[in-house]
Amino acid sequence: MFDLSGKNALVTGASGAIGSAIAFALAEAGADIACHFNSNRDSAEKLADSIRKLGRKACVVQANLTKSGECDTLVDNVVDELGEIHILVNNAGVNRESLLFRESPDEITGVLEANLASMIYMSKAVGRRMAKERWGRLIHIGSVIAHSGFSGVSVYAASKAGIEGMSRALARELGHRNVTSNVLAPGFIDVGMTESMSEGLQTRLMQYIALGRKGTAREIAAAAVYLASEEAGYVTGAVLHVNGGLQML
Repeated sequence: MFDLSGKNALVTGASGAIGSAIAFALAEAGADIACHFNSNRDSAEKLADSIRKLGRKACVVQANLTKSGECDTLVDNVVDELGEIHILVNNAGVNRESLLFRESPDEITGVLEANLASMIYMSKAVGRRMAKERWGRLIHIGSVIAHSGFSGVSVYAASKAGIEGMSRALARELGHRNVTSNVLAPGFIDVGMTESMSEGLQTRLMQYIALGRKGTAREIAAAAVYLASEEAGYVTGAVLHVNGGLQML
């Protein structure tokens, strides 16, 4: 149903479970893919190989997204490899669970830089090119944690809530250029990042999920394909929750 033929997508954090699922699903829909990684090149290369087997173009690019200059260079490299970027999936980030009073200033800054500043830098680097092309899809991976009020995740929740504020502002700033900006907010997904959560937090989350199970990376990827499509052209400034009824918003 959703045809992304002729589109180029950059997926940050593509070496992780959710990022790789999104990248592969976009390729299945017809897009060519730039697979970003920070440290896990092997996973990114394997993903790119699997995308090429679909008959799509794929390249692998490395950058530390907490550095604005590296984000600019990354975008230039992708454009050189594939052409203009039509779809940006801001997926790279970290998960950290700790009570706020136990966090050091460096730990707090690290989470905010990895989860929020990186997405601001990437949105700036890609968004201005999309504005010139008068077409684009900015998709930012948020989290249900921004809305849940669970203890032990105050800094992580703040970083994810900040993404939503940024996305809504970008939707206003870029809408007249036919560029949409939306947040895709996963719930409790059965991937490696959630395995690092404490058993107590996992138990609390499971108690509130209406569907009674964890989600899958493939289900998140399907939502990303929709937001990237022409059919989602009238959706902007929104938060698409994919959480099995953990939070009904």
